[in-house]
This record gives sequence, structure tokens and C-alpha cells, in this order.
Amino acid sequence: MPDDIKPANSHSALAGIEDENGAELKIVRDNMPFGNPAKGEVGTFFIAYASTFSTTQKMLQRMFIEDPPGNYDRILDFSKAYTGSLFFAPSLDILKQYSADAG
Repeated sequence: MPDDIKPANSHSALAGIEDENGAELKIVRDNMPFGNPAKGEVGTFFIAYASTFSTTQKMLQRMFIEDPPGNYDRILDFSKAYTGSLFFAPSLDILKQYSADAG
């Protein structure tokens, strides 16, 4: 859907983020469905990878905290986030720096 007609509260409009210069901030996304329909337990495990936490933080703020004000991600009308975690994986340069500092 072209950006000029896409609803401002659509998931794709809010999950696509840019820096202050209008450059797209890259995030790799992966989804895995899960569930036991007999128990009514179904959903999606969502995993995202970004080079900085600020990229993920900005995406989550736009989706959940109504940034811009009054505009939350409409996908939340149909789904609910139950939990979340954040992990840090250091780059090789950081690991080399710490190993050199320790030696």
C-alpha cells in the first residue's frame, strides 16, 4: 500500500522507522507461529535483530507508547504482547578490545 494512503496507525507505518535525516533504520525480523489450538493457545514468537538498541526502542515506542501521541499500532487491537526480552551480542571488535584490556 502506498505510504500516502496507508493509515497512520497501521503496523507497517509504525514499525518502519527512520533516523532524524530520513534514512531507514534497519531491523531484521523473524516470526515463528506456535500453539495448541485445542487449549486456545496460539500466537507468534517474534524476534528482531538490530545493530543498536535505540533502533528497537524507537520501534517499540511508536507501536506501544503512542509516538506520535494518540497513534498506537492497530495490530494491538487484535493481538497482545505477553512478555519480552532484550539480549546484547557484542561485536568482534568489542570482544577484541575487552580481551586486549584484560591481558
